[in-house]
Amino acid sequence: MSRLQEGRHFFPRMLISITDVKDGKKLEKILDELHLPIFYQCRGKGTAPSEIMDIFGLGGSTRLITLAVLPKDKVREVFSHMNSRMYYKRKGGGIAVSLPVTGLQSCVSKILDKEVGDVEPEQIGERVRKDMSEIHQKARYTMIWVSVAGGYSDDVIDVARDAGARGGTVMKGRRRSSERASQHLGIAMQDEQEFVMIIVPTEKKQEVMAAITNSCGLRTPAHGILVSIPIDEAIGLEE
Repeated sequence: MSRLQEGRHFFPRMLISITDVKDGKKLEKILDELHLPIFYQCRGKGTAPSEIMDIFGLGGSTRLITLAVLPKDKVREVFSHMNSRMYYKRKGGGIAVSLPVTGLQSCVSKILDKEVGDVEPEQIGERVRKDMSEIHQKARYTMIWVSVAGGYSDDVIDVARDAGARGGTVMKGRRRSSERASQHLGIAMQDEQEFVMIIVPTEKKQEVMAAITNSCGLRTPAHGILVSIPIDEAIGLEE
């Protein structure tokens, strides 16, 4: 990982968009037109029931998850185009959020912003700390990322809803643990995993995370591991 670039408040952000699969080509066109050169797409499953399709769309539907890295000062322009040309304003139309990134390869930095120059780490450290401090102070929403053993994502969602969350998106994958971690934690070195992304108002973060930890945490059969990330900007989350 290289140092962050200071030029023109470059501080990078990770954009995560969750929409219907049928909207994928439209989103790709928007990102191409706005010159976002690198983005990734995968599929997940929405979990919000139809009567509260406020956050992640129709329950049980296949969702398209798009991830891209972009400069901080371009987030609002990108979100404006996405919001006006897609369906984020409509209930069940999906969401998009931006998350802070604290490290990025220098070659990727230069692809994203050709005018970014090399800056010494000591010159940008304070700027980075200030940027992160502002995010933590102002973030209205938080993303909770939960990794659990295969088959336990429904339990995570049920517990999260009881604690105040409205739904989530589930992706399937595999955990690869070191032998030391496996022995210490009592989990298999390789195991099917389900990853659950849940977005909650920041004031509900502790309550939701505590509920998931108690019911599906590392010391339970679900072997759940949780992290939380403050959300910088968002569309589609309005009540």
